[in-house]
Amino acid sequence: MKTTIIRLSFFSVIYLASFVGAIAQQTDYKYHSIFIYNFTKYLQWPAANSSGDFVIGIVGNSPIVSELEKMASSKTVGSRKIVVKRFAGADEIAPCQMLFVPHNQNRYLAEITAKARKSSILVITESPGLAHKGSNINFVIKENKWRFELNKKATDEANIKVSQELLSLSIPVE
Repeated sequence: MKTTIIRLSFFSVIYLASFVGAIAQQTDYKYHSIFIYNFTKYLQWPAANSSGDFVIGIVGNSPIVSELEKMASSKTVGSRKIVVKRFAGADEIAPCQMLFVPHNQNRYLAEITAKARKSSILVITESPGLAHKGSNINFVIKENKWRFELNKKATDEANIKVSQELLSLSIPVE
């Protein structure tokens, strides 16, 4: 029953996101934070990344920080508290479960993904083509709807398991 409710709420988010239309990705991060939270229900990290606080990192400055902090103040991942941490640059990335790379940090993506893969960090981006360049999940607008690309190969390399439900909702990228 609980699994059905979780699935319905995630599908509801997808449905609601379809009404967003052509809202610019760079200016509205509420939907990003909702998606990011819901991703946690459909991913499984290795045992080494499954204790303590659930950390969502952000590289550089991004308006998503305030949206993620709002979400973190009222949500948990299982019994784990959600903590949002900002990292000034790619060289300062510390252990976390998810790492959001805003469009203004794209030039460091190769360095970030290499580091993240070794530490089982899910890398989330927001610019066209970045799932093809190694990010695990990339937000896109397709046909005026919020969608996300999922690079299964990159996720497998990071040793993060993706549920079939999440795969079925994504735009697959090889």
